[in-house]
Amino acid sequence: MDLSSSRKLASLLTPLILLLAVLTVPFQAQSARADDGMNNILDHEYGLFVHYVPGLTVNSSGVVVNDPNALANSFDANRFADDLAGAKVQYVIFTAWHSKMVTLWPSQKMLDWDLPNHRVDRDLVDDMITAVKARGINAYLYTHPRDGMEFTAADKEKTGWGTQPPADGKEWNPGPDFDRQKWNAFINDIYQEMMQRYGTRIDGLFLDEGSPEGDSQKVVDYPRLRTTIKAVSPRAVLIQNNYGNLYGLDKRMKEYGGWDEFSQPDGDLWPGHAEPVASIYTEKWWAHRPHGTLRFSAPSMFRYTVLEAATNTDGGGTAWATGPYAGGGWEPGALPTLTQVGTWVDQIKESILGTRPSTSYPTRARTRIADLSWGVATKSPDDRTEYLHVLKPPAGRTLTLPLPQDGKVFATASLVKDGTPVALSQDTNRVRLTIPGSWDANDTAIKLTVASRSGPVPLYRCYSPGTKDHMSSLDRSCEDPSYVLDGPLGYVYRTQVPGTVPLHRCYSPGTKDHMSSLDRSCEDPSYVLDGPLGYVYRTQVPGTVPLHRCYSPGTKDHMSSPDRSCEDPIRYTPDGLLGHVVD
Repeated sequence: MDLSSSRKLASLLTPLILLLAVLTVPFQAQSARADDGMNNILDHEYGLFVHYVPGLTVNSSGVVVNDPNALANSFDANRFADDLAGAKVQYVIFTAWHSKMVTLWPSQKMLDWDLPNHRVDRDLVDDMITAVKARGINAYLYTHPRDGMEFTAADKEKTGWGTQPPADGKEWNPGPDFDRQKWNAFINDIYQEMMQRYGTRIDGLFLDEGSPEGDSQKVVDYPRLRTTIKAVSPRAVLIQNNYGNLYGLDKRMKEYGGWDEFSQPDGDLWPGHAEPVASIYTEKWWAHRPHGTLRFSAPSMFRYTVLEAATNTDGGGTAWATGPYAGGGWEPGALPTLTQVGTWVDQIKESILGTRPSTSYPTRARTRIADLSWGVATKSPDDRTEYLHVLKPPAGRTLTLPLPQDGKVFATASLVKDGTPVALSQDTNRVRLTIPGSWDANDTAIKLTVASRSGPVPLYRCYSPGTKDHMSSLDRSCEDPSYVLDGPLGYVYRTQVPGTVPLHRCYSPGTKDHMSSLDRSCEDPSYVLDGPLGYVYRTQVPGTVPLHRCYSPGTKDHMSSPDRSCEDPIRYTPDGLLGHVVD
């Protein structure tokens, strides 16, 4: 991961710190397959990313431990696992090798390739996996498939990396004498050995990028490497830090080594992502100094973990990153901070761990806590329970929310922390929740049980600038990338309730116009039925507003609007009442 930017590129332990803008054409390699399994990562929301690296990791006195065997032998696996268990993390991503590709196990394959200095005598990886698994913690292994740039000239020759400098001056790349076939034979041997040793006991691998230009397929044969790994463990999740290219692996991970949005400590300004996130919260990815440098506070880290759980559709949540000292222990403040985060997570863990982003109150990727009006929501995998995380409490004890976007009707409400009942009311227009005490400064988590999904859902209006066509849709993303969201129209029912009639969407291929209609035959033979939109009230009832249809003769465009005057009376004229929608 991140290496000191003050060091010359030729001596970098990994090119990953080159956080240049990624401008790349995605490489079309073998794609991730749904039948590979990958179930566990969807349940993982809170983890720790650990680097333990010869030549980088220091002991508690601040002395870098260069000798790989000395570093491996000083690792206390049980103490490490106890520390992680105390911090309540679900999973750990731990170094299998990094700098100069020194495997933290006694690799026979390294000996076969005449690379005796690229291995250790102790099976540190096995000891680590055994210790953390005994405490119920899931394990992923960090790897780097293109670390040849750091090899000695002799080792470059043995593995096919080549000794000539790259013609383009990009020192993370091999030169013109690079033997791609030989290099890939070498790394596939190492990956196969690693998977045969640990593949059935780990959840997956992290494969570091290695090129800031996102073009590592020039070096690594990813389809071959994927086949090697999956042949041993088809369910292993293959994670790639996101430099614009996934290379046919399974998951992208957004990483922050103290840069971009995470270069400042205000957690309310960090964006949530659909992909998992790894971020250092000390100075480096590994133990770096005898004194600590904490970048973030425990409340910011905890609240961001909650936010990421609400946006993270790909699984993995947040992996906070730091590393232990050689010989055990952590930089000052590192473990207490993570333990505090874990304590808060543990108090409301059913609303974070193993959850999915809410479909009732969805939070879009790139949303920040500063952007929220009240907070975020998650849900249980079976969608029978909704969890509200109130990160920005209202002035009083009552939180008023719009109707759920997926039509849920809630039955009961309680505080996740201790089960205390919360007063719940849900009418035609709103959901109201009143807590018995005061709001938690970090996050008040409320559990809602789902009685049914018979409630109304939002109806949106979308617009295509190219065809100048307005289209009503139940999809906030507007179904078609040529359309953009043009605003909400109200709520309609997905199933018929008393007093409602079906509302249809029709389409004219000739004029490329969408039109909403109560007539399943679409009124005009030039239009064809384009699907149901839901059910609207034929006459007005409390809590509803009229929905009108408007027409522009100039653009031959029909538009649904809650405005009787059609918003733009110069271009649009009233074309009838469609019904009444829930406000």
